[in-house]
Amino acid sequence: MLKDAIVIGTGFGGITAAALLAKAGYDVLTLEAASELGGCASKFERSGYRFSAGATVGMGFEEGGMLKRLFEELDAPIPPMRKLDEIMNVYLPDRTVTYFSDKERWYKEVMDKFECDQDRIHAFFEEVFKVAEILQKFVEKRAIFPPATVSEFFVLLRSLDVKLLGLAPYLTQSLQDRLSKYGLTKNKPFMTFINGQLMDSVQTTAASSPSLLGYMALSIFHKGAFYVEGGLASIIHALAENYHTSGGEMRLRHKVVSIAKQGDVWTVMTKRGQVFRTKQVIMNAPVHNIFSLLEPELHIDLPLKEEKEKQKYAWGAFTLYIGADPSFLIPESSSIPFHQFISSYESPLSEGNQFLFSMSQEGDTKFAPIGKRSITISTHTNVDKWWDREKYDSRKEEYMERIIDSIDKRFPSFSSKIDIKMAGTPVTFKRYTQRADGKVGGYIPSGKYSLLKNYSPNSRVDGLWFCGDTVFPGAGSLGSSLSGWMVADAIKGKHPSYGM
Repeated sequence: MLKDAIVIGTGFGGITAAALLAKAGYDVLTLEAASELGGCASKFERSGYRFSAGATVGMGFEEGGMLKRLFEELDAPIPPMRKLDEIMNVYLPDRTVTYFSDKERWYKEVMDKFECDQDRIHAFFEEVFKVAEILQKFVEKRAIFPPATVSEFFVLLRSLDVKLLGLAPYLTQSLQDRLSKYGLTKNKPFMTFINGQLMDSVQTTAASSPSLLGYMALSIFHKGAFYVEGGLASIIHALAENYHTSGGEMRLRHKVVSIAKQGDVWTVMTKRGQVFRTKQVIMNAPVHNIFSLLEPELHIDLPLKEEKEKQKYAWGAFTLYIGADPSFLIPESSSIPFHQFISSYESPLSEGNQFLFSMSQEGDTKFAPIGKRSITISTHTNVDKWWDREKYDSRKEEYMERIIDSIDKRFPSFSSKIDIKMAGTPVTFKRYTQRADGKVGGYIPSGKYSLLKNYSPNSRVDGLWFCGDTVFPGAGSLGSSLSGWMVADAIKGKHPSYGM
């Protein structure tokens, strides 16, 4: 039977595209290699605890937010969640900065903690919020970028307005260029703080981040950050339930090993030897994986080239999954679910010097038994080192000790309150999420012009689409979901210019 569309992978991009197409009446089959939905936003359970595999912060559910609008379009109930006033504590070597959602409280906090540059910092963040607001309105229009067809080019043109065109000078500047304009680049604590936020959102520091991408990242918490009961996997499962209700077919433990094209029909083969036929293939797999899945003759037609793709760098993640008694917490930290640790101003913000600590909240029994907390910790790491088998176990122990020691310095009884701990590496991510070499989080921006070098969701091969963190608009649950929405729009021909 010929399907209207086959979606490969159930991360935020894939499940968004699948749900939207099924809701519109398309006959959709979704194939997932793992036994659990969600890819890097999935969950797993051990010894009575649930752990988030990777992503942890809920965003986009504020009034008018992208994911709230998605659930409204699908007529799907939103999972239980709580909007956060105090989102995250950032522990720098000599001070703690609390990330407040409210802008006025945020201004007071950041100026108090970096008091020598108060006026400059206030002016910088005023620009951040002003520019990000203009960009947000453009992104919400869901124009595919970079445009791959005449139709997409016209859609992009119709999405532009005078205010957006006024941001053109920012396209030639890095975030560090903007910070330099405000005289902030010599303020080491402030720059380390900013770079820490950028690492967790755009995968790089101010020197290599395009200014527009950095401004979007630095504004996102102030639009709304949420603690989602049971983690981001709850959102994935809610979208999957809506997909099923709309008649979509889902097959877990169906790893795709080959994608070919015969005339106008695509054939998708699984490891089980099953072959499925479709008009449209939507790959919610990273671009790193594409060349091993597509039959060689399709490589010729694909504008993406394997040699060039391999020159684009991406991080891996070292993760710690810990179940613990929360009595290690100090009162002012107990109700804050997210904590960022930066141990040294002098070391790179990776390999355990900087990490994100995400903790389940009291009463969330989806995550942990009563009186316990589930904790996911993640730091950026170079993927190459983890494929050295001889040093693998010792390196894993070394990273575990380094991170736990850092937490003990902040919360002295932490290590004594641990019930269970497990580590994940790029090797783990490759095994469970199928991501090539264990790369996660999309590509690392390479400089001020890297925003213009994004891969498009449109492969330029008729009937083949990409979504997820390695295509525009990029990393994170919001970016990945938005790319899936763009693909669904294109297949449905929703934009008036499609089909010209």
